Amino acid sequence: MYAQSATPLQQKSILIVDDNPTNIAVIADYLEEQGFNVLVARDGLSGLEKAEYALPDLVLLDVMMPGIDGFDTCRRLKENEKTRRIPVIFMTALTETEHKIQGFRAGGVDYVTKPFQQEEVLARVMTHLQLNELTQHLEQLVHLRTAELQTAYSYLQQLDRAKLDFIQVTSHELRTPLSIIDGYTQLLQENEKVVTDDEAFHLVQNILKGTGRMQYVLNHILDALQIEQQLIRPYFQPVHFSEIINTLHHQFDTTLQMRHLRFTSQHLQELPTIWADEELMRKLFYHLLVNAIKYTPDGGLIQVTAREIPASNKPAQMEIVIQDNGIGIEPDQLELIFEKFYQGGAVAFHSTGQTTFKGGGPGLGLAIAKGIIAVHNGQIWAESDGYDEVTCPGSRFIVRLPLHPPQ
Repeated sequence: MYAQSATPLQQKSILIVDDNPTNIAVIADYLEEQGFNVLVARDGLSGLEKAEYALPDLVLLDVMMPGIDGFDTCRRLKENEKTRRIPVIFMTALTETEHKIQGFRAGGVDYVTKPFQQEEVLARVMTHLQLNELTQHLEQLVHLRTAELQTAYSYLQQLDRAKLDFIQVTSHELRTPLSIIDGYTQLLQENEKVVTDDEAFHLVQNILKGTGRMQYVLNHILDALQIEQQLIRPYFQPVHFSEIINTLHHQFDTTLQMRHLRFTSQHLQELPTIWADEELMRKLFYHLLVNAIKYTPDGGLIQVTAREIPASNKPAQMEIVIQDNGIGIEPDQLELIFEKFYQGGAVAFHSTGQTTFKGGGPGLGLAIAKGIIAVHNGQIWAESDGYDEVTCPGSRFIVRLPLHPPQ
């Protein structure tokens, strides 16, 4: 049965290390009859030399030998880079469990007891040769797949770098002509002839609205690029969140009135001062509020609540929750929404406008918010019972920030 293995035995070599000539003869003759190429050594040191030189497929190693014993010989085999993968089977008359454990700890894979049963020796030898062959094959496959993945990853990195460079250059190149168009259009808007001509004034207003929208998108792209390239360096200073939320409330006041959205805030005045980058905090909550406004139908409610989380095993934190009664988020999208360019729902059905219901956009707002949170060592996540445009289960965006800057 064993002589018909998938791998010809004539290609397999076995090193027998034993100081007893009788044992060597019995095992060596039998294994040679089975087709193996047999090497022999009479002590541990010569066994180590032959193993390193010949690199046998398996070692049969006696435990009790003069000089270094089998346990020490095995340990040295496993310490040598050339021989550490060679399976070692101990040959021993020691039957105590502690000796078997000692052999396994030294690096052996199995043992046979004296006096030998030839068929048992053959069975164990074949088993470990096959296991070792399979292990080497798997290691080669893993190495090959790892190399392929590394190549693919390097290629994707280059593509990503090229994409980011293209977006960055394009964004900067677009800023200049947009600024020129915007500047001249504002001059037209102030011209007496345009002011007194309703149609001309309307056209100029639409041009300004369009350039403003493009600048809005470009600013988002550049913010996302800075986060992607880890270029954000926050300037930590005392920040009052009530002032930030109140300022943003006034900024969105016209939109809230037009869409009959109610906006409430609670406990903001009670919050302690937090050390953070004020400009980045304003951007953070701007994006979160825009998101809430976009996905809350007209007549809905947006609430901002806050609390301090006392210190226990970690530094004290502030928690701010922005909750709406909008259309909600599918459970499998609660993490995806923070990825760059991700758009929930079918993009073709999104309306245009920054704060219109289901308004379109570059899909960068929540990704920017996540990046700002990251440089402040905070956490952000979303919660929702699901997506439904009829029942409007709503969503909650939870932000946690340390009260003090990182040391």
